[in-house]
Amino acid sequence: MMWGMRRLVVVVLVAGAVLAGAPATAGAGRVTTPHPPERQAMLGRLAVPAIGVDAGIVPVGVTRAGHLGIGRSVRDVYRWRSGVLPGQQGSAVLAGHTWSQGHGVFDDLGRLRPGNLVVVGRNRFKVTRVRRVTGMSRSAVAALFSDRGKPRLVLITCGDRNDLTGVYRTRIIVNARLLPPR
Repeated sequence: MMWGMRRLVVVVLVAGAVLAGAPATAGAGRVTTPHPPERQAMLGRLAVPAIGVDAGIVPVGVTRAGHLGIGRSVRDVYRWRSGVLPGQQGSAVLAGHTWSQGHGVFDDLGRLRPGNLVVVGRNRFKVTRVRRVTGMSRSAVAALFSDRGKPRLVLITCGDRNDLTGVYRTRIIVNARLLPPR
């Protein structure tokens, strides 16, 4: 029970940092949770042909403040190293930057549509939902990082930048379900 509560707290803090777009320093305050391998769960690279994404996947920890330790690269995506791997049961979450000066890995994430293909390593996913979110409840945030249910993928980035303040007003969240192997 103690471990389950600790994991929930870390998940909520990590998800909050991702959704709030809070700057974080990679590598501090690491938390590790072993996950048994399932159906070719692996990292490899992320490919999203519909928007021209071919990116490396960087596992990151959690900062002492509880924020996801997202790095500075605008070309790679980041996953919580203690989270679900793509292809495992639950939600594998990949966060990437949108960059106001262009060429951020997820600059065009909001252009995805249901049915688009997303590939992570040998696993193929089909986009089921694309949405812009301005706020989420704690339970909705925790659900993004769930280790239960069918294997799925969540891609997340910032959206709707206010050019006067430099603040991003929304987050773009893409959900995708795992396709059967070919």
